[in-house]
Amino acid sequence: MKPKKILLLAIFSGLLTTGVFYIFMQQNTAAEVEEPIMVQVISAAADIGENVQLTDENLQMAEMRESEVHPAAIKDKDEAVGEYASTELVAGEVLLGHHIEQRGEADILSKKVAYGYRAVSFGLDYVQSVSNMVQPNDRVDIVHLPNDETDENGYAPAEILFENVKVLAVNQRMKETAEGEAIGEYTAVTVEMKQADAVKVADANYRGPLHLLLISRLKENGEVMDVAVESVDGMTNTAEASEIEGEASELSVEETADTTDKTTSPDIIVLPERAHVRNGPSLDANVLTVVDAGDELVTKNEEAADADGRIWLHVETKSGIQGWISSRIIKMGNE
Repeated sequence: MKPKKILLLAIFSGLLTTGVFYIFMQQNTAAEVEEPIMVQVISAAADIGENVQLTDENLQMAEMRESEVHPAAIKDKDEAVGEYASTELVAGEVLLGHHIEQRGEADILSKKVAYGYRAVSFGLDYVQSVSNMVQPNDRVDIVHLPNDETDENGYAPAEILFENVKVLAVNQRMKETAEGEAIGEYTAVTVEMKQADAVKVADANYRGPLHLLLISRLKENGEVMDVAVESVDGMTNTAEASEIEGEASELSVEETADTTDKTTSPDIIVLPERAHVRNGPSLDANVLTVVDAGDELVTKNEEAADADGRIWLHVETKSGIQGWISSRIIKMGNE
């Protein structure tokens, strides 16, 4: 073949290749990028306390991707305004159906008892109740002083019956006293426990006096820990909850590891402190819910890193809410 024909053929092939490549790139560039579907949901405009009425002022509209919206998310303000918060909400937290209770429901004890738990009451005097300073939503240890007729004082040595128990009510009051409000005296306390533990408390109440030991709300760093949340679910008894939750700030890493060995599943996360569950692996993501120290989460075996290199874990709460939590504030149950 003559050199001239070879040159022309090469030029033609080059032009053809360039043309095909150009057309291909144009088609890709022109292809429309599918945008995510966004929906409006209701979230807290500011921190909202438990039993606080929901209003236009403390609620706001928030835009989220449809794929990230929880099925129970409230999308219409009219469904929430005028009702009451069944739990504490932080600013930006998406409002879910179980976060709302109707007027009057805040005073129904059965709606305050966590699923799988029981409410049990027993009598106390001024000293046994820590000078009537124990309030609803506090956590206490229950000490038993068994009767013993052989002892000169009439009692056997005191023993801790249960630890880290949530107080539901004192007399019939289920709310903490407001600032400046008189505490008032009471002679009975109602606590939340597993059924078997509640039976033991009821039995011990008739075999000697019960005393309360008030647990501090302060963390090791001096910050105040809000304990006015739902009780830990999924634990076998209150004693296990206390070992994980009440002592988390005092134990060394080795001791905490021994404690959390009680968790039966390697996919369980036990929180050492209160934390936010967000709808994405970022501090800028919306808060879906708040989980308390000692609560158990199920890990979905998925991790992601944010722009700052912070590792986030995909988890599910006991109420079925899936979201992301920073790995810096969790303690794996199988550590």
